[in-house]
Amino acid sequence: MHWMVERKIGEERILNMKTIGVLAGMAAPQATRDFDFAVHKLSTKLIPPSFTTGYPPMIAIYFREVPFKMKDGSFIVPVEPNPNLLSTVKTLGKHCDFWVMVANAPHIFRESLEKASGKKFLSMIDVTTEEVKRRKLKKVGIIAIGLSLKNRLFQTPLDELKIKYEVIPDDLVNNIDKSVFKVMEGEDPTRLKKPAIDAVRYLRKKGVGGIILGCTEVPLLLGDKAGEKDLINPSQLLAEAAVRLAISK
Repeated sequence: MHWMVERKIGEERILNMKTIGVLAGMAAPQATRDFDFAVHKLSTKLIPPSFTTGYPPMIAIYFREVPFKMKDGSFIVPVEPNPNLLSTVKTLGKHCDFWVMVANAPHIFRESLEKASGKKFLSMIDVTTEEVKRRKLKKVGIIAIGLSLKNRLFQTPLDELKIKYEVIPDDLVNNIDKSVFKVMEGEDPTRLKKPAIDAVRYLRKKGVGGIILGCTEVPLLLGDKAGEKDLINPSQLLAEAAVRLAISK
């Protein structure tokens, strides 16, 4: 817990902020950078300006391994978490009040990870479906990598809310996969944006009210277009939810 003091003549007011834990490193480095920037930007809006050190404390651990258990260079089916990932979140949990994960696909293991951490896990899947509810959308589109779609990362919670959805077809999924993995390897996302633009165009033609950018690299591929009103960016939503939780009583 971090204490921030507001001092005025004759009075003192204290704002205690929770420490945000960030499990990073499983997506492109720009994704964590953008999350960190969003937290700071949103803090200036959500925390009273008289608090001069107005940012929640954060601790980040970068997990540089593949988060999924592998055998002979392939994912084990059904997918299982890398044991080192579980030990990493246990370490992270010792140093934060709650934690987030700046990557979509590893949310497949959210229950196992939260249990291992011993701390509250703030899920970008949950904050995204809450945003869909808030917008009162009846039908949404989903852009994500094949692994997330096969494990119904967004489809299952949308089914529970009885919200209709469209997913991109296999050919677009394959193209998104290729672009995402190239960005993760360090290539310039602005040169790889066509599959993401094609996916947005496809879903708009399907008449969806909003489109979930269900992979942290997709907003990077879209660049400025990621801010268009019908596009739902889980990373940005997660940043706002994290700040709100950090300053809550």
